[in-house]
Amino acid sequence: MTVSRVWALNYDAESELAGAVTARMPLIDRPPWIARGEPVLGEELLARPGGAAPGSGSGDSEEGALGVAWCPTPRALAALHAAGIERLVKAPDASILKAANARETFAYVHPLAAFGAVVACDVEGVERAVGRAAPERPSGRAPAWLLRRSLGAAGQGRLLAEGWTEEVDAWVERALPFGPVHVMPYVDIEEEFSAHAFLHQDGRVELGQHVRQVVRGAAWVSATRRERPIQELADTLGHVVERLRSMGYFGPLGVDGFVWRDASGARCVAAGTDVNARYTMSMGAGFRDVP
Repeated sequence: MTVSRVWALNYDAESELAGAVTARMPLIDRPPWIARGEPVLGEELLARPGGAAPGSGSGDSEEGALGVAWCPTPRALAALHAAGIERLVKAPDASILKAANARETFAYVHPLAAFGAVVACDVEGVERAVGRAAPERPSGRAPAWLLRRSLGAAGQGRLLAEGWTEEVDAWVERALPFGPVHVMPYVDIEEEFSAHAFLHQDGRVELGQHVRQVVRGAAWVSATRRERPIQELADTLGHVVERLRSMGYFGPLGVDGFVWRDASGARCVAAGTDVNARYTMSMGAGFRDVP
């Protein structure tokens, strides 16, 4: 059997991208996981060092296999090369990857901007934002602000703040060297969803089907296809594709959103809550064959 792809599963890509622009970034001592074969994005994604895809054994040939990455950072591509993979996926420059994944790049499309979401570039700006009264929540839970670092994933680089405290001040001091802090109201979410696309280097775009996500504690759990697309999500995805193309990005991308209830209890659709210029765990549910 011939293995068609060898994957570098660098789930800490955002940390590497942040470290590319600041000397204060801690060293990452865990190499990207290498998965041989065709791992399925989602529940069955191989996430163990040295893991092999179902149906592939140690005697499988990797000659001519394409080296691909969760996010094709320099470190991920170097790991594939070190594993003996000579044909590597073409990738945008690391500076483009960083800008494409930074929260502030697409903060202006964030639907909660009308409810107080802002980007703050210094401690004083974050303190002013957190000092405002957060929107009431129909669940009765305490109003709060969610602080998000410029680059982060899987629930990392986040802090829930009900007001300005020494803990919040210390967190912001640590976060700002990596870029602006996105401050958004913490809302009552009823359903989470996402849409995906693959932007080819020649400008072609492949679109995936919209999916419903299950997320707990900001960590991905599962994804299933939605029968009907969400128009707000489709519109936002189209805008994101055009913006990323203009930045020189190409590769996989995902746009998240959710349904939430405002202070009056009205049901609201928020599309564009996160933009990921890389593969995502839900992408396998949106495409029959992951590009």
